[in-house]
Amino acid sequence: MTKYIQRQQHLFQNKTKIEELESVRGIAAFLIVICHMPVWNSVYNITLIRNFYLMVQLFFVLSGFLIYKAYSSKLKNIKEVMRFQFFRFGRLYPIHLFFLTVFVVIEITKYFAQNKYGITSLNSQPFRENNITALFQNFFLVQAIGPTNNAVTFNGPAWTISVEFYTYFIFALIVLYLKKYKNFFFFGLFVVSFSFLLFSKNNYGFGYLLNCFSGFFLGSIIAHLENKIKFTLPKYSSLVVFIIIVTFLIFKKNLSYDPVMYFLTASLILALIANKNGYLNKILKLRLFVWLGSVSYSVYMGHLCIIWIANQFIRVVLKKPEIFIAGKSTPQLNNFETFITSVIILAIVLSVSTLVYKFIEKPFRLKSRLYGFSKIK
Repeated sequence: MTKYIQRQQHLFQNKTKIEELESVRGIAAFLIVICHMPVWNSVYNITLIRNFYLMVQLFFVLSGFLIYKAYSSKLKNIKEVMRFQFFRFGRLYPIHLFFLTVFVVIEITKYFAQNKYGITSLNSQPFRENNITALFQNFFLVQAIGPTNNAVTFNGPAWTISVEFYTYFIFALIVLYLKKYKNFFFFGLFVVSFSFLLFSKNNYGFGYLLNCFSGFFLGSIIAHLENKIKFTLPKYSSLVVFIIIVTFLIFKKNLSYDPVMYFLTASLILALIANKNGYLNKILKLRLFVWLGSVSYSVYMGHLCIIWIANQFIRVVLKKPEIFIAGKSTPQLNNFETFITSVIILAIVLSVSTLVYKFIEKPFRLKSRLYGFSKIK
């Protein structure tokens, strides 16, 4: 390894990491897993759990904040931009490709189950929604860009990766070519995208991208303000914001209030940063939550296939009665069965995610950095 690579690796490894925010990301990923559980029982139909999908907005704001803190002053030439984007690719794509392959196998399995054994699903037909067009769009990470109608095909959560990857590139170009005005442009992109979400009746298929823009560039602005204005809040501030977020998730029933989550997330980030000894900070620094944050991306990207397999086992093997809920045929379980099934699924998700992190995510991330340091010079 050359001295250049060693120096860059040393700089990267010593980059400030905010454990509390990593833990927040991990908890958010865990809540999304719960949100995606089928409504096997009325417990999964309560407002709080159904609103856990708003953790995606939290991801976007958090991502914008952390990326700005790490890179807003470091992208000084096109090679640095290429390196940055390559790192992002190495961070996101290997896991995406792995689980995309898993879902292709699932579609093939559905096809043989239907055509050879007569096992059909009332909710989806093999290769109908997950068709060849959707596969190519997923492969090139464009499934959620524009009016493709394929944003949530195959591995549904991957739509966020689609929009984030290209948002990173826009961020990098603004930092490179509009250095003095970058914060003005970040604020402008936030205002425009947020306004479209609030007031436009038709986003022309770009709603997913606008959601990412709104959260990401709000996070960037918050990071800029935090750099410029140093302040301290009481220890209980982050805990108060957390309670407000939970209350919001319990009582929010109208989709029009979803954008509030962006500002609640921004408030939580600022509260956690403004007093590192806050009551919530201490909880989030527990090793369990820090570990959950480290595997959060694998949890987020891999949970849906495990839930799908569990749901088919309940349908086909256990032959539980099914009812239509929100247009989907869903097997029904009693309270005890629901609890046991949920615990097993969560345990499997965390176990599989740990393995995926260890053998796919982490190695490919390190390889992308090494390649980027050595080749893009």
